[in-house]
Amino acid sequence: MARRLTRRTATRGALALVCAVSVTTGAFTGTGSAAPGTTAADTGTGRREVAKTVTASCPFADPVGPLKLDVKTEATLPASMTVGKPATIDGLAVSFPLPRAAAQQLLGTAATLEGGLTFQLLLEQGKVKDTLAVPLTIPATPLPADGDLLLTAKGKLPAFSPSAAGLLKIRLSAPKLALGPTGAPPEQPAEQVACTADAGEDLSFGSVAVLAAAAPPAGKPAPGKKATPAPQPGGSQKHSLLDEEPPPDDTVTMILPLQPNQVDNTATITKTGAKIHSKPAALVNGVWFRITTPDGFPIRSEITGEVAFAPVTVSYLGYGFLPITATVEFLPVDYRSGATMIHSFGTLFDGILRNHLDVVSRLSDVKVNGVPLDAGPDCVSATPMPIDMIGEYDPFTGGLIATDPVNADPKYRGFALPPFKNCGAAEKLSSLFTGQNSGPGNQASARLTIIQLCMEADHRNCPPVVPIPAEAFRASR
Repeated sequence: MARRLTRRTATRGALALVCAVSVTTGAFTGTGSAAPGTTAADTGTGRREVAKTVTASCPFADPVGPLKLDVKTEATLPASMTVGKPATIDGLAVSFPLPRAAAQQLLGTAATLEGGLTFQLLLEQGKVKDTLAVPLTIPATPLPADGDLLLTAKGKLPAFSPSAAGLLKIRLSAPKLALGPTGAPPEQPAEQVACTADAGEDLSFGSVAVLAAAAPPAGKPAPGKKATPAPQPGGSQKHSLLDEEPPPDDTVTMILPLQPNQVDNTATITKTGAKIHSKPAALVNGVWFRITTPDGFPIRSEITGEVAFAPVTVSYLGYGFLPITATVEFLPVDYRSGATMIHSFGTLFDGILRNHLDVVSRLSDVKVNGVPLDAGPDCVSATPMPIDMIGEYDPFTGGLIATDPVNADPKYRGFALPPFKNCGAAEKLSSLFTGQNSGPGNQASARLTIIQLCMEADHRNCPPVVPIPAEAFRASR
C-alpha cells in the first residue's frame, strides 16, 4: 500500500523555500558566493536553455515616438542547485528588432547604434519576493541593407550560492533601454526609455529546485555560518530574503517503496551492428522520492533502485566480415570490490523518466571464426560508461525508456563505448577490441514492467517471477 502523504514543518535549512539575495549589490549572496562577473562550476544535475518573448511598450521621444517591441530573453538555467554550492545563470541575452525607421532616426549620420539595457529578475520563494537588477551591454551594431535592426544585449550574472533548499521561481520585467549613435559627444547622451510589459503578458521565466546539502554534525553550525540561538518559546519570527531564518516548510514529501520492475534491456553497438539482448533482470530496492508544493507543483521527484544483468553471448561480424562471438557483461563501477548491483538514478516529471546508469563492460569467451581467443580475466572498458535514457514511465505500471538519436539534449542521443584495457592473456588484444567496438552513437533501451506480488498462501499457485503472457502461464499449469 502506498505511504500516505504527510506535511512536515522542517527545522532551519531542511526544506525551506528561500535563496538569499542582495538587493543593494544586485547579486545573489550566500556561503561560497563567487564575485560578480566570475564563473562558478555547475552544481546541478544538468542545465537547460530557457527563452521567453514578451511584448513591451517603449515610449521613445519624438521623432521616434512610442514603439511596441518584442523582447526575447534567453538564458541557461541550472536544472537544480545545492545549498552552499555556487551556481550560475549562463548565456544571458536579451534581443529585440528595432523598426528600421526608428533606427535611422536614432542613428542620424552615425554608422552604428549602441547602448545598454537593464531589467529586473523577480525572484520568488513561497511568500518571500525580491528583485535582482541585471545590466547588459548592446555592442555597436550597423543598420543592415534592408529590414529592421536586430539589437542583442549580453552580460554575465554573478555566481550565487543558495542558503536553503526549496523552489526558486524566476519572473521577468520589461527592460529600460539606453540607445544612441556610436561616438556621440558627451552632450548628446543616449536616450533612455523605460518600457512596460503589455497587459496580459506572461512574465514567468522558469524555476530552479534548490536541494538540501548534507546536514552538519549535531551541535555544529554549517560551514561559513554562525550559530544562531534557538527561538524563544512564544517569540515572533520574521523572515525576508536577507534573513538567516527560513520560513516554515509547507512542502509535501512522499517516500514510496516501489514493487520490483522487470528490466528488458537491449543495446546496439554502432560499429558492428551487434544487438545485445540482456536476459530479463529485476530493478530492486526501488524508491520514489517526491517533494511538491502544497498545491502539487513538483520540486523534486526521483526514482532510484539497483539492477544486475546476467552475462549474455553476442554474435557479430568484426570489421564487417569476420564472425565473432563473445560473452558480454555490464558491471557496476566498483565491481572489483565485490559489488554486483548497478545503481540506477532518474528524475520523474510529468510522466517522463530521465534515467542514468554508470556501467563497466567486460568481454570474455571470445571466439573468432569458431577459434577461441583468450581475452583474459579482466578485459574491460577503460573507463565507466555513462548511459542516459529518457521515456514515459509510471511507477505503478512501468514504461519504456531509451536513447534517442534526435533528442534535443545531446546526452540522450546515445552512449559512447570507451576503449578496452587488460585484454589478452597471451597477446595484447585491447587495441583489437577497441578498434572493433569502441566509439560514440550506440543505442540502448529498457522496458520496465511491474512484477506483481503474489499473495497466494501456496507458492505453487504463484506465477513465475519473470512475467509471461497469461495464456502461456495458464497452459503450463
